[in-house]
Amino acid sequence: MSPRSLEPLLPLELEQVIFELAAYTEPLCVPRLMLVAWRVKEWVHHLLYRILLYSDDPEGPGGARAYPHREDIKNYPRIFSVPPSLLKTSVRHLCLHGRGEMESFLFSACSSLEDLWANGVTLDAISSLPLKRLYCSISDLFGEGPVDFTHPVFSGITHLEICDSVPTTELLSGLESMPHLTHVAFNATILSSSHELAGLVDFLRPRTLSRLRVVVLLADGIGRPHVSVPTEVARDPRVVWMACFEYIKDWHQGALTGDDYWARAETFVGMRRAGEVEDPLRCWIEGDESRRLV
Repeated sequence: MSPRSLEPLLPLELEQVIFELAAYTEPLCVPRLMLVAWRVKEWVHHLLYRILLYSDDPEGPGGARAYPHREDIKNYPRIFSVPPSLLKTSVRHLCLHGRGEMESFLFSACSSLEDLWANGVTLDAISSLPLKRLYCSISDLFGEGPVDFTHPVFSGITHLEICDSVPTTELLSGLESMPHLTHVAFNATILSSSHELAGLVDFLRPRTLSRLRVVVLLADGIGRPHVSVPTEVARDPRVVWMACFEYIKDWHQGALTGDDYWARAETFVGMRRAGEVEDPLRCWIEGDESRRLV
């Protein structure tokens, strides 16, 4: 091969844009792109750390495909060899499946973190992170203290999944304090009665949280709700009752490609608003239909 054939054929600035676009579009191809040339490696290697999935489960968490590190905790000391500046500027998505000595290190090192999936985490641990998406347990987050959504960590959050707490009137009214909240999800397995669902009625009225675009009730079964959804709730086009069996896998796929339950719910909400769902009280997504709404 002629040495000239290895020289760039495009301006370096344009070449860099092309490779970075390819890496952002298909993150799993980053290791292969790094083999193209040293300059390409310099451009894209930081994207290896854009998504971190940490687990103490040797079998792997919830069917998620580990990227860029394997789930096995024995492999995670490798992250300590990554320059702190790279973790600070690169990591945007983090899933903590299980507790461990890496937790405090990751929260302090990944100071640009925007998307966090973590049950068991406390408010003090994440108070300085610029989060936009948070999947958490409210009882673990606030402990014995009051639930306070005016805390600065909530000021930039647009997507919030509450994994544990029954949405009481106090909790729901507190969500109004989050200035950028547009998407909220509750675990529908805890909404075991119509009485609890009825608490969503006032929350969904136009005078409260009018900026809210999507309200997801995550169910443990496929298809129609197993309880009678109040008419006022079911009629609201923002409400979506749907199944999500592999939470971490879904989170991971969303971080990689944008295809997660939020995206499917948004599509269904758009269909309801456009009148493409014949029954105005139908707020559920069937199992097979959910996979097509991408």
